[in-house]
Amino acid sequence: MPETTTSETSAARPGGASAGSALDTILPDGLRVVGERIERSEGVALAIRIPAGTKDDPANKLGLANLVQETLFKGTRKHDARALSDAFDFYGIHHGNHIGTETTQVWLGFLPEYTANALSLLREVVSQPSFPQKDCETAKVQAIQELKRLDDEPLTKVFVLLKELYFGTAWGHPEMGSETTVPDITRSDIEAFWKAQYIPAGATVAVAGKFDPQALQKDLETLVANQGTAWPQENPPPPPDKPVRQHVYKDSEQTQIAMAFPAVPRNDPAYYVLRMAIRILAGGMSGRLFTEVREKRGLVYSVGAQTISLRGSGVVYVYAGTTTPRAAETLQVLKAELARLGQDATQEELERAKIGLKAHLLMDQESTSHRARQLLDDVYYESRAVPVAEIVQKINAVTVDDVKRYWTTHPFEPYALVMLGREALE
Repeated sequence: MPETTTSETSAARPGGASAGSALDTILPDGLRVVGERIERSEGVALAIRIPAGTKDDPANKLGLANLVQETLFKGTRKHDARALSDAFDFYGIHHGNHIGTETTQVWLGFLPEYTANALSLLREVVSQPSFPQKDCETAKVQAIQELKRLDDEPLTKVFVLLKELYFGTAWGHPEMGSETTVPDITRSDIEAFWKAQYIPAGATVAVAGKFDPQALQKDLETLVANQGTAWPQENPPPPPDKPVRQHVYKDSEQTQIAMAFPAVPRNDPAYYVLRMAIRILAGGMSGRLFTEVREKRGLVYSVGAQTISLRGSGVVYVYAGTTTPRAAETLQVLKAELARLGQDATQEELERAKIGLKAHLLMDQESTSHRARQLLDDVYYESRAVPVAEIVQKINAVTVDDVKRYWTTHPFEPYALVMLGREALE
């Protein structure tokens, strides 16, 4: 296992670090800061998670949260977009941002000697964005173009459709919004959303690499200028209580099939049992879906499964890309493989799944950016920094009987099903 400085942590205490962690504190303005100093690292990765995502879009302004994060880096009160980009480049600071259903993330990667410069620029981006009118309009045009382009990207489109079918419009609409709502969003809407949602209370900063915890904590006390009370946590909508299906006609030789059904969230005791089950199903070329659906029967050109966590719930997505004549059989074989996992999972499959997940987990520790984002997830889903050794222990503890028991007590039916192609399937 890679050597790290992580050890068991307790809940964060306002004004101080938790026992055994490099940094875990809640600042006076409500911003939580968690960090892990990695001595061998020659860089620093920092990520901030704002609890504002696509679910927070007003019903008549779907796509608003996305437009905010798309225009954050388009200029500040001190720098226009070109000057801001030049400043990041001058100090060798890598940056990015992403919008999700529940949250927005912004991340940086930089050398330790430029920590002050990186934080100064990040402070401008999250606390002093200028939202230039021209760039707001450009972002709207680009969002609509992305929506139109879905017709040329069937794999992406089928998951966009599936998410909305499973979660409903409020939680499941495309991050870009809709072609009917985006044109009506104004610069004032963008600025108002940022002012109300981009607040320190409820937000988290995670840091990994070579940094000074005390100095960093002090610098972060003024990171987010907007103030306000943390928004109450919302629970995701319940999953469909009966089968739901949607067929979208597309005149194509290909058919995209996507399924969704409930799963436990990341903070559930059975979460790593679920992860083992999914790896048995779709852990690369040795996974059951690849072996049974593609290799043995030649039904598909692509097949897979994954689990996604939200706060308080989870979902499993299953996908297959096939040809129209083989679509009906593909769906039947998919369902048969999902049905039998709870009956005949083997020790060999489980061991392979454990090794694969541990290899992925432990090799990710070599990356400060992966570690920072992992810390963000830890705090968001479990309210604490979770030691890597604890995760490994949970993986090692999973038994074949655990996998069978989970899969039989969490059946995939009823499920949501989207078909994109010429024919509807039963």
